Amino acid sequence: MTVSYAKTTMLFFVTLNFLVAVLSGHADVLRRVYTNVSQKLNPQSVARNMFQCNALTLKELESIQSKHSEPVKAAQQLLNIVMNQSGNVYKFFLNALKLTGQKHVCEIIVMGTNEGMTFDRDTC
Repeated sequence: MTVSYAKTTMLFFVTLNFLVAVLSGHADVLRRVYTNVSQKLNPQSVARNMFQCNALTLKELESIQSKHSEPVKAAQQLLNIVMNQSGNVYKFFLNALKLTGQKHVCEIIVMGTNEGMTFDRDTC
């Protein structure tokens, strides 16, 4: 079985973005996709899920919930919290995206691009 050039190239970019995330940190990855993600993210459901997993404090959850009428600001609040926390919180964030049906947002983050290119679905 031969692997097509497009698939090999896509795998390279996914691997490269993963290495960039590991080397530069999740905050840098989120910073690159901040605007696009903050516009597409449903922060309320993700925040509730993260709180249930002890990845957010009650104060952080309430801060996000208080912005329910401004979803972009609530999303920015959640992203700011995740950027300032450990890599474990970032992992909970990505998992919460999957569990709340927001794989498209996870894909944007993992690809590190605003284009949402296709890739191996096992990543998100």
